[in-house]
Amino acid sequence: MGNSRFHRRIKPRLLVGALFVGMTVLLAACGGGGDEDSTGSTAGPTASTAPGQTGTSPASEGGLENQTFAVGEHFWHSGFRVDVVEGEVLSTENLSGQVTSVLNLSATLENLGADTGFFGAPMAIATSNNSYESRFSNDIPDVPGGLKSQATFVFTIDAGFDLTSAELLIGDGNENQARIPLGGNGEAVRLEPSEPPISGAMSMELIDLTFTSASLRYDIPDRHREVEKGKVSLTLTFDALSRRGGNWQLFATDFALIKPDGTAIAPDSI
Repeated sequence: MGNSRFHRRIKPRLLVGALFVGMTVLLAACGGGGDEDSTGSTAGPTASTAPGQTGTSPASEGGLENQTFAVGEHFWHSGFRVDVVEGEVLSTENLSGQVTSVLNLSATLENLGADTGFFGAPMAIATSNNSYESRFSNDIPDVPGGLKSQATFVFTIDAGFDLTSAELLIGDGNENQARIPLGGNGEAVRLEPSEPPISGAMSMELIDLTFTSASLRYDIPDRHREVEKGKVSLTLTFDALSRRGGNWQLFATDFALIKPDGTAIAPDSI
């Protein structure tokens, strides 16, 4: 048996380090996402007359009018696909007469990673003249790998809140940010991943590699991490065929991605 010949197939994935902006721009022409940055919103009616609302009711004196409205938008961030279904503006008054207004966004979280994860991306609501950070909410659960859960994002707002110009911003300023319009104005930036076509083979000593698929993303799902602003991650999947008996192992240091300018990028993992 020591001289016998056999083939051993494995299916590793090669995660190449973040690519630079030039490649991201090039991908846009290939249908890699189709997202466009919002160019700003024009202030219009107040929240009580915003497009897409499904119902209103009187608020506590001094608060915003209670209402619900449809959103119907989605985005990808830090290893999750998030569908924002609808919103609710709710004003309440405590025993001392103080009025608090909140914006609740109901959403479906889909964990795209293999392990249980928590969607903890920083979020804020931006309007034409103000911004509101999200507050801690017990309505954001841990989500098992590959499954979905319901969640609610909560923001404390004020009497000047303008729904027609409101956008949901997801992510820190130093990473790729998603943007979702809430009042019917502006363009969504969804950070949608893409799978460019790829084919080819190469040999390394006694191992043949056949590349089968590629994925371009703004995040790394298995780590629930977003990529730096202006960069994307490239994951390559390939079959490895050994032409000799015994065990063989591939390492990330065996690979490099050569850019058009001749510089190389080392992969993060394999």
